[in-house]
Amino acid sequence: MDEGIREKISEIWPYFTVADATAWDTDPFVSSLIPSSQRPKSILPSAKSVIVVRTPVSPTILHTAPSIFYKEHYKTLNIQLDLIAQQIATLLDAEGFDAVPVARDGYQGIRGLKEDSSSFFSHRHAAYLSGLGTFGLNNTLLTKTHGPRVRLTSIITSAELKPGTPLKEDICIKCGKCVSSCPANALNGDMYPGGLDKMSCVGRTEKLAERGITPCGICIAVCPIGKRVIPPSEEFVKSVQKYELRN
Repeated sequence: MDEGIREKISEIWPYFTVADATAWDTDPFVSSLIPSSQRPKSILPSAKSVIVVRTPVSPTILHTAPSIFYKEHYKTLNIQLDLIAQQIATLLDAEGFDAVPVARDGYQGIRGLKEDSSSFFSHRHAAYLSGLGTFGLNNTLLTKTHGPRVRLTSIITSAELKPGTPLKEDICIKCGKCVSSCPANALNGDMYPGGLDKMSCVGRTEKLAERGITPCGICIAVCPIGKRVIPPSEEFVKSVQKYELRN
């Protein structure tokens, strides 16, 4: 059963990991951070597994961030993830399982972030429980292959799939590049779940949105973990960064 369903999911999108839906209640780290109302079984009482889908963020485009180039790339990745999650949920439904694709951003824009900076479901904690990565100084999930340069979404399902487990080794090397590079001074060098002044980060996001070039992306662009590329020319970066709204 497990292998057959996994194979069918892989035909839609092969880049996924699985977390045990009960891990939110048993893992000391995650259970101390995520309220019971935002755990898989509160969303889908029949839940047995959480499928975490990932797609890489282009490090080349990130070298221009914040920019219209990165903004459009980010938007495209979100659309891609939504479509993949819906396709997987549809497959699972056809196979006789309950399945809920969870919106990849569970908050109501910048205004919502200012009122409550948490989302109704955390994909990064699902990814952590699935064994995809660990948290870094920049408060994001770091993976071995791409560092923090991944976007995530999740599908909660009653299908019982063999889950991964959290990594024992820490991926973050604590180099501090994200801390020193943050334009909003929102990072203080403490490891997650501390270390981030969320309102300073949201304030930076709000200002960039007014210029039409949100999100920021700098803290994940400078991270040395994962795949790296030769950056585009400085002339190209400057030319791209000129495209923004001006008052």
